[in-house]
Amino acid sequence: MAEFVSGDSLVSEVYNIIFHAKKSLLIVSPFIKLDDYFKKEVFNKHKSNSDLQLTVAFGKNEKDPQRSLRAEDFEYFKEFHNVTIIYVPSLHAKYYANESKGVVTSLNLYDYSFKNNIEFGVVTEKKLIDIGGASIHETAGVFTQEMLEDSYTVFVRRPKYKKKLLLGRDYIGSETKLDLTDQLLRGEQLEKRSFSEFMVTEYTNVEEKRELMSREEFEKSSTEIRGTGKLLSGTMLGKTKEKTLAEVRLAMSEYDLVIDNEITPKGLKAGITHKSNDKGATWIVYPESLNELL
Repeated sequence: MAEFVSGDSLVSEVYNIIFHAKKSLLIVSPFIKLDDYFKKEVFNKHKSNSDLQLTVAFGKNEKDPQRSLRAEDFEYFKEFHNVTIIYVPSLHAKYYANESKGVVTSLNLYDYSFKNNIEFGVVTEKKLIDIGGASIHETAGVFTQEMLEDSYTVFVRRPKYKKKLLLGRDYIGSETKLDLTDQLLRGEQLEKRSFSEFMVTEYTNVEEKRELMSREEFEKSSTEIRGTGKLLSGTMLGKTKEKTLAEVRLAMSEYDLVIDNEITPKGLKAGITHKSNDKGATWIVYPESLNELL
């Protein structure tokens, strides 16, 4: 289903897509400026919801990104428990979506635009029954994810959980995994980082559960793989063979080098290690020669 909307109907759709999000909320807008209504009414209920994945993408103004997203609004979004902020220099499109509904529109997430401009858009909804062919909602979502994957992730904050004895989990706090906002706002050149590097759910104090490996399986898995060459992130390693980060992770898992984003003893012997920056963010890097496994 797709529906053309404009004026108050469009504004209402965007407000409701944000307010009623349950699992995911995607904000794609070159320019973002939040007034008190956005902060205290539209977004505020999500700040303490660790189960909601908030992704904010903005763009333009490479020499002065604060003209696109003010430092104070940056700080507001950084307070959310589960949030990713991505910079897309050439972004001009605007798209707002939750897990079931979205709107492709001309409307920036800018308080002035919501109150004064003539804007319009197309509302899309997730199909309840798949009768062949992707819906506009699904197509827009896939295109947007691919665009963001190839952009500059500048801030990531992720929740940590402790598993309960039976079902469920307890939220025990969030941790900043990446923070390049100072470099971005100073107009410095950024290393391109993929947001999908930070999508694994983390648990603490969880006892490892696995079956005893047979001697034959152990000896087979112990066949040494040694990597050489410069260390690359998963995204950059994949690009050497035109593979995605997901394909890199699958290959490393199949060779028992990295499983569930944890480097195995075999992976350590192969030269896989962690890299970190002065902000405390940590990610996995691989010797370039391991692209032979892709």
